[in-house]
Amino acid sequence: MHIKSVKLFSLILTLSLAGCGLFGDKIEESKNWPAEKLYAEAKQELAAGGYERSIQLFEKLESRFPFGTFAQQAQLEIAYAYYKQGETAQALAAIDRFIKLHPNHANVDYMYYLRGLVNFNDDMGFLSFIANQDITERDPKATRDSFD
Repeated sequence: MHIKSVKLFSLILTLSLAGCGLFGDKIEESKNWPAEKLYAEAKQELAAGGYERSIQLFEKLESRFPFGTFAQQAQLEIAYAYYKQGETAQALAAIDRFIKLHPNHANVDYMYYLRGLVNFNDDMGFLSFIANQDITERDPKATRDSFD
């Protein structure tokens, strides 16, 4: 009796583990896309407000084509998408990374501007928005950080 139950358990275990392989891996549709198509799709997602998906596409673009001009533009767009998504820490990290990697880039001034926007709006909380707080009464720390 004991041997039958062990064989039955082994058979069930084997069939259940073999059944897991039937589902297969999820096929990534953007696997063979060229840089231009990845960039166009990511920009379209960004314009439509799909910030999370656009960030994923820009990161794929940057990892697959790291030395192209689209990769540098993707780094810019990632920082902007994080800003629009409200992820200030990640936006600042992406901005600082871009500035360190490309200090002589033609659009580095935009990254400094974006850093200023992120830092300036950082202290704008929900209550200050509802209370219609005068901006001159705010703590100037965020304003100073936006100029640094």
